[in-house]
Amino acid sequence: MKKTSASQLESRSNPALEKFLDFLAEDVCKYPQPIRSINFDLMNRLCALVADVEVDLDAPLSDEDE
Repeated sequence: MKKTSASQLESRSNPALEKFLDFLAEDVCKYPQPIRSINFDLMNRLCALVADVEVDLDAPLSDEDE
């Protein structure tokens, strides 16, 4: 799996993503009540569900995925 460092992300410009992240940060500050931590059992279950799933982030989407 390809890993991206924070500095690599900062060097990329994506106005739509930046606007979304700004919106998300503002929303979290305004409405922190719905934020909940994930418990250990749920995290283990999620990890088990995706343990054998391989994803190629560079592969193009198929027509049915778009």
